[in-house]
Formats: sequence, structure tokens, C-alpha cells
Amino acid sequence: MKKQRAVILCLTLSFVLVAMGCSSSFLQPPTPTPVMTTLTFHATTTPSPSRTATQNSTPAYTATLQPVIKACSPLKGIELSDLHKIMSQGFTPPAPYKDDGHPAIDLAFFTFKELPSMIGHPVQSILPGIVNMVIVDRFPYGNAVLIETPLDVLSAEWVSALPIPTAIPQENLDLVRPCDSDPLFADMTPIEWDGSRKSVYVLYAHLLEKPPVRAGDVVNCGQVIGAAGNTGNSAAEHLHLEARVGPAGAQFGT
Repeated sequence: MKKQRAVILCLTLSFVLVAMGCSSSFLQPPTPTPVMTTLTFHATTTPSPSRTATQNSTPAYTATLQPVIKACSPLKGIELSDLHKIMSQGFTPPAPYKDDGHPAIDLAFFTFKELPSMIGHPVQSILPGIVNMVIVDRFPYGNAVLIETPLDVLSAEWVSALPIPTAIPQENLDLVRPCDSDPLFADMTPIEWDGSRKSVYVLYAHLLEKPPVRAGDVVNCGQVIGAAGNTGNSAAEHLHLEARVGPAGAQFGT
């Protein structure tokens, strides 16, 4: 029972990214009474009040909705309450200023109930949102989709329960800058952003084929966004499901 509860919490926003430097921390939202609601997104793009030219435009959202207080299953036909039975790898928090550990959960099965195989099984969005980025056949995630959901479309109860830490003062960040010494970031232009608005970003990785969605597409809770596969750094077919919270409208490039 404890394992089952842990999986459901992971699926309902269980990992927090403090999008300054490279630090991250764990969050645990409540488990409210399930009530499905209807959500309509109208996404437009407006200039961001950035201090630098490296800031991308920030999507501006308006929504006609009742508060969203229930996540959908990431796998079609498999209930949230059954996900603990097919979790092949759990969440391992990364060390401070590191990108190690396993900041996600992996879902996999060879056979499950009447399902003969994980390969090609429909993958669904766990929350309504807008496609932030589509990754095609690239290490380590293979084919993947990143979907952004602004925190202000979630229920007030959920948001108030998220233990999002206070942003680290810039003078403290200047003392430890791990990205500056990492050769992987040597040729990348630093991106500055306004962290006053936040979103949850959910990554669905190792998909079978190029996802059928594009950056900017609006998706609904439970909408099929791909199929489970074994692309990228993967030893066997599974769904890598990862959720982080950071500045709204962040652009991660290619």
C-alpha cells in the first residue's frame, strides 16, 4: 500500500526543480478527492519582460475551468491505482547541484492483465497543458515530449501544498556555479528568466516513435501523446515519467 501511494504521489507532481543554478528538491502534494473537470486552454505568445535578449517569449495562458485536482493515468487503460504494480524503477533524488540519481519513475511490464506487451502501448498526458518541446531520437531520452502546465490552472489546495523553496539569492549562486565548469554547457548561451510565475513540466521519454504532437500544441488530460518504446538510453521498453517545477514559459532549446 505504501508503494502504491508513493507512485500516485509521484504522478501528481512529486518532483520540484528550482530553476536557478542546477539544484532540485522533492515535493509531495496532497491527495484530494478525485473530481474530473473540463479545461480549455487558449495559448498565445507575448513578449517577456526580460532583462536580456536571451530570454524567450513566455506563453500567456487564459483558461476557462474549474480547478484541476486530478491527474490522469500516463498509460491508457491502466488505472492510477495499478501503476505501483508496474513501477520498475522509483524516484532517487539527485545530490545538491548534481544531475544524478533518478529524478523520475519508470513504468514497465512484459505482460499485465490482458495486455500482451508494453511496446506500442498508448502514452497519455497526466495533466492538461501545452507542448513545450519534442525530442526526436536523441540521447538519453530517445523520442520524448515535454509538456508544461502553469501552476495557476491547478487547484489552490494543490498549489498551497507544494513546498517550493525560496529562490537562492544570486550572491549565493555565484559562489557555486557547477554549470560554468561543465564542458557540456561550454557553448551554450546562459538563459535568464523571470521566476515570478511557475509551471510544472512533465517529461515522457523513450517513446517508440516521433511523437504526434508539436511544440505549442495544447493537450488535454488523458490525451494520447505517443507510444511506449525503447529509444534512447534504455535497456528495455518502459515509460520514463519525470515532473519538475520551474519558471513558466521556459525554453530549453534543442
